[in-house]
Amino acid sequence: MSDLMFSSVFGIADSLVSSVSASSFLLCSVVSIVLGLVIAGVYMFRHRYSKNFVVTLALLPLIVQMVITLVNGNLGAGIAVMGVFNLVRFRSIPGSAKDIGSVFLAMAVGLATGMGFLGLAVLFTAIIAVVNVVYVLSPLGRPRALMARVPQSMVRR
Repeated sequence: MSDLMFSSVFGIADSLVSSVSASSFLLCSVVSIVLGLVIAGVYMFRHRYSKNFVVTLALLPLIVQMVITLVNGNLGAGIAVMGVFNLVRFRSIPGSAKDIGSVFLAMAVGLATGMGFLGLAVLFTAIIAVVNVVYVLSPLGRPRALMARVPQSMVRR
């Protein structure tokens, strides 16, 4: 069972495009869309956001998946293409660390689904989502001065 999680739905082929069927492409697309929605939902949890950025996060795994599929599964070429897109976005609009992390997460999920590793993409998204929510709810990174001024009865545990 665990071997299936870490294997590609496309199988092994010299060229990824030659081994992509319509059903496997649609399956990867659906998984990309669902995981994109999960990433966007986790990003919105206790964070200020704009609708445009959340929609972009939800669509990014699908876009990256398509790019990876089009470059014949050549991971280096796909990362280079998506890296250029990412640099253009963050040169034009300043983003927070959480914005950048969420974009990289969406890109990583898109890379995994584009290569057909659906189980790995789901597992990776679930782990990051749980850890992200735990970190947001924990006092990790909260300034000490703020903690000193907050009555202990108001601190969530």
